[in-house]
Amino acid sequence: MLSATLIVTLMALLLAERDMRSVIGNQQFSLLTSIAAQVDAQMESRKVLLASLADTIPQAAAQDPAAMQAFIDRHPVARRQFLNLHIFNRQGVLLHTDGDHTSVTRHMPPPARDFLDRAMAAGKPVVSLPYKSEITGLPSIMILHPVRDAQGQVAMLLGGSIDLSNSNFLEQIAQQKPGETGYLFIMTRAGILVHHPDRKRLLAHINARPGYNRATEMALDGFQGWVEAANKDGSDGIYSYKHLASTGWIIGARFPVDEAFAPMIAMRQHAMLAAAAFAAVAGLVAWLAIRSLLAPLGRLQRHIANIRSGSADISVLQRRRGDEIGELGAAFHDLMAEREAAQSAIRDSESLISNILERAPDAFVSCENTGVVTKWNAAAERVFGWSSEEAIGRDIAELIIPPAQRAAHRAGMARFADGIPGPFVNNRVRVTALHRDGHEIPVELSIGALRHDGAYYATAFLHDVTERVQYEQQIAASEARFKQLARIDTLTGIANRLVFEEVLQQAILRARRNRKALALAYLDIDYFKEINDTLGHGAGDIVLKEFASRLVASVRASDTVARLAGDEFVIVFEQVANADEAARLAAKIVTAVRSPFPLEDAPRKVTTSMGVALHEGDDETCAELIARADSALYAAKRNGRDGFVVGD
Repeated sequence: MLSATLIVTLMALLLAERDMRSVIGNQQFSLLTSIAAQVDAQMESRKVLLASLADTIPQAAAQDPAAMQAFIDRHPVARRQFLNLHIFNRQGVLLHTDGDHTSVTRHMPPPARDFLDRAMAAGKPVVSLPYKSEITGLPSIMILHPVRDAQGQVAMLLGGSIDLSNSNFLEQIAQQKPGETGYLFIMTRAGILVHHPDRKRLLAHINARPGYNRATEMALDGFQGWVEAANKDGSDGIYSYKHLASTGWIIGARFPVDEAFAPMIAMRQHAMLAAAAFAAVAGLVAWLAIRSLLAPLGRLQRHIANIRSGSADISVLQRRRGDEIGELGAAFHDLMAEREAAQSAIRDSESLISNILERAPDAFVSCENTGVVTKWNAAAERVFGWSSEEAIGRDIAELIIPPAQRAAHRAGMARFADGIPGPFVNNRVRVTALHRDGHEIPVELSIGALRHDGAYYATAFLHDVTERVQYEQQIAASEARFKQLARIDTLTGIANRLVFEEVLQQAILRARRNRKALALAYLDIDYFKEINDTLGHGAGDIVLKEFASRLVASVRASDTVARLAGDEFVIVFEQVANADEAARLAAKIVTAVRSPFPLEDAPRKVTTSMGVALHEGDDETCAELIARADSALYAAKRNGRDGFVVGD
């Protein structure tokens, strides 16, 4: 009640303060609008006065200081309205009043001369920007009016300067400041201060002081009206802004909030104290009444507390009163009886589930979404080496996740905590787990997600598949060995026919793509059948292996040597420039074979016959190229063997 009373009172006061702010802001803006009208009227009166002087000034006043002085003496009112009067003629000479006499200024600063030249060319009344007068040294502005000759041309400019620091009409305006500590100020659209209570800031930019004032920036952007904002010192105030029609300047006023709302602040304190006192008395009376009414509920609460602590059973809740409190106690008795029966059934079910999981043949682990283990069965103890007492309460990553996978695991758990299940949930995958002693275990993982009390829990069965992996590795190794055997000639250790056909096909494709020729050599061992018949197949095998070794040693790294069958061999020469290069490669091989072969009884001379065919271009197939090489081989045999023929 106390809080509600204080809140209602405070809200009412805040609404009143808001309305009061609006009233004060509107009043201040209305005052500023009136002041702006006064300033505009004063500026317009000076413009009219200067225009009337321009209509009557003699042309001689532009050249003769005495004539100008005589003219000024005839118009004392103008002399009082302006700090100085000036004439700027076509020759660039500036005549100005200085006290009671007229002087000539022949050397003006370039900015001043440039401004006067532009005003002369414009041919219309102009109000200058604020400046520091070179003549008086005072912050001033100047109103210029063109004076035309008989032909209607601008013969000179008549100007009247106004002292910004001691101007009578500005001082009168300053006296209309809001409150005791508020003040008025005037600045140009560019932010240059024309009038301010601190005269040191005149002609300086309003933002020359460090800091930020939101109201000032709004005014410079064109805002008119009132707004509440803090100044650069952090003090709140009500700011009002109005643009002057005569000059485009901005007239502003600041009314400190502390002063504007001082009566309201005092009233707020009194109202809050009164509301607090009233609420305290009313609350005490209400509390005593409610306490009497709620005494039966207090007894019911004590009964429930005694039941929870075990000092009483639920029989104390059975109806002993004939009113609503008695009915409530009886309802509590029935609910708690049902609750105890349900809890007993749940405990039995949980015990059964726990026993099933504990005796499961596979490791079972559950953990919170933070990764903390909550369940660790006997199978998990056997598989991973950690006891249940050691595992529960620890991070699952520290127990069974390999170090290289822990960062990814923790990132996945973070997504799981946010309700993103991830690819492993409700799927069976094979992963690697870590044993306590440091060795890795391949396991088959099945993960489920359980939501309980608003949080996610992960449950996992892990089956050790070490024996299965070992068997699979043995099968894979056997298959791999069968595939090295299928592509290598078992006797010589070089490529067999299958590899040769693949290499030749790829070599022809590369030759077509790179536009570089290739050559195919088809060769066999001269009189090999005689070696088998006279020396035996064992000697023949030795010759075949030595023959293959010499071929491999005689070719380039980019070439391929293969055994087709018996003593038939082929060589794929890639990037052969022409027939001459193919002949040199063939001659090298024939020479390498002529050296005696080491056999058990005695060294034996072995020779070879070779046919070479160059690939003839894009249209020739592998079979056609092999046929031409085979034809060249028979030509070499007809030539007497122990040599080669490069076919056409």
